[in-house]
Amino acid sequence: MVQTDALIAKARALTGLSDFGLDGWQQGLERLVGALETDIGDDAVVAAVEDLIVTRLVKRLEIEEWCKVHSAEMDHPIEGPLVILGMPRTGTTALHHLLALDPKFRFARKWELDQPTPPPESDTEVRDPRRLSVSPERNVQHVSTVDGPTEDRRIHELAFNDSEGVLPVPSFTKWWRTSDHSAAMAFHERVLRVLHSRRPPSRWLLKDPLYLFQLREFSAQYPAARFVVTHRDPVSVLPSTCSVILSSRRLRLPDWKTDPVELGREALDFFPDGVRQAAEARAAVGEDRFLDVSQRDLETDAVRTAERIYEFAGLELSGQVRAAMDRWAVENKPGSRGEHRYSPEDYGLTPKDIRRAFAEYIEQFGQYCVA
Repeated sequence: MVQTDALIAKARALTGLSDFGLDGWQQGLERLVGALETDIGDDAVVAAVEDLIVTRLVKRLEIEEWCKVHSAEMDHPIEGPLVILGMPRTGTTALHHLLALDPKFRFARKWELDQPTPPPESDTEVRDPRRLSVSPERNVQHVSTVDGPTEDRRIHELAFNDSEGVLPVPSFTKWWRTSDHSAAMAFHERVLRVLHSRRPPSRWLLKDPLYLFQLREFSAQYPAARFVVTHRDPVSVLPSTCSVILSSRRLRLPDWKTDPVELGREALDFFPDGVRQAAEARAAVGEDRFLDVSQRDLETDAVRTAERIYEFAGLELSGQVRAAMDRWAVENKPGSRGEHRYSPEDYGLTPKDIRRAFAEYIEQFGQYCVA
């Protein structure tokens, strides 16, 4: 088993760099490396994850080097931000793409998070080789475009503070659920400042379902943040989420055989804890910073949903952006990319199991979960 020090040394040797920047990532790395042995034990799969870890360490070194050389370009602070969260498969991605139609928002694209440095530039990003290397993707499970937004979790991966739900490391995920995320949020802001340094604006539109577990630390890092929380019936959410996790795991680790029933049990423990933690954090952060949105309303009247969000955030929705949103909603209506098939039984679950696990959530937010 390769140890943490060896992975760090390899990343340094590959780059000729040594400074990983802000502390706080080391414990997550140690925990993740430890989980490879306790949770996986398959040499080929372990080697694949170790390669992934080295790639993340390399990116972190490159980001820190860029920050040192270009520190004067990072002075402009984050505006907002406006943050979308909620359980996966509740419309977070669709809402992210809808709001991203407004040029007042800055959002992260997959191609720039795959290689954050040097940051893209407004005048040349359309010709950026990183962008040109991305092929358009049609996915029944997700809205996906070359220039569309992607989740923040790619930044948190570089801080070893992502839940790692796609990887078969449940012991790490269990630790992560109750860990302190403050250092990861400081690194998150550092990366956003890099990205908007040459490509404004600096009013960020962010999205990650896993902010359910990180609201206290996120709101402390960004006191002006406002949060839009999406909702859907958990009986539909949970098996759909399991299906996406299973597909993503097969792509990332084709040699690993996931037991769908075990995956279902893990999800039934993980996500009820997430909505419970989020509900508790909301009370501490302040309910005035949160707006609840039903996936049903987003699908039936996307523009009206956007109007509610803009009113909540104190922003102006122009007629031009409203028209673009209306066109987007028509082009991306439910089922337009095909049908995503799943059922609770595929993962050893029943609707009764799910409703029992989410009983408190349904009692509090059931009005937003009606199909």
